[in-house]
Amino acid sequence: MAARVVAGLALGALIGGLVAACSPGADYPSILDKPAPRAEQPMSPDQVKQATDALISDRTRLSTDAQAGQQASQQASAPAATGSTRPTGSAPKP
Repeated sequence: MAARVVAGLALGALIGGLVAACSPGADYPSILDKPAPRAEQPMSPDQVKQATDALISDRTRLSTDAQAGQQASQQASAPAATGSTRPTGSAPKP
């Protein structure tokens, strides 16, 4: 009976030691700690609009460039259709 109690206490101490070793207590700030004040002021509404307009303009330009590149590559890879020959493996129309 005493051996069981000692074994139980030893097991409890072992589990407690493992849990304490895994605790990330020092890695995270306390819940009540306040962050340091910002060094920079937030953007004004005019600056936000200017940045948004610049991003939209860049997106539109890149999209147009990509579509033009796709069309050029499709035209370059498409075979010239003259209608004088049948595609390979096709049967004549009835």
